[in-house]
Amino acid sequence: MSVRISSIFGPLVFLGISLIGGNSSWGQGAPDQSADEPGGFVIPESIKGFDEQKVKNDPICDSSVRPQIDHVNPDEMKTGETIVVEGKYFGKKKECLHSVTFGSVPAKAFSFVDGERVEAVVPEGLRSGVMFLNIETGGGTARKGILIRSKD
Repeated sequence: MSVRISSIFGPLVFLGISLIGGNSSWGQGAPDQSADEPGGFVIPESIKGFDEQKVKNDPICDSSVRPQIDHVNPDEMKTGETIVVEGKYFGKKKECLHSVTFGSVPAKAFSFVDGERVEAVVPEGLRSGVMFLNIETGGGTARKGILIRSKD
């Protein structure tokens, strides 16, 4: 078994296979390295023109954390009513909240209050009975059983 490092930025050869640099197929499609650039590395196009303010203003939506519904107020609701959903991980900005549905019917309207509270208007035309309230964010969907009462 042979390992050879010709210089700090030189190719690494392990068992006769060049892992970095040289004529390997690794990194094909990238522009050739230029000796004029520090260390011989090429700056990818995706990094050129980096705008720090734009990154700060982008929504911070953690796709690794699934939302959680703890409580819905009122417990029993009628179509047309505004409800308050309390829970966790709804996101840090309104762009993180994707949808609110009652069964498969979208809420008449919904709004992001904060990362632990969402308000939604129960859509018209729902039958009385038990169904799921669904809140979808970048991290997934939270479900909670709710009771729809008739308007009478």
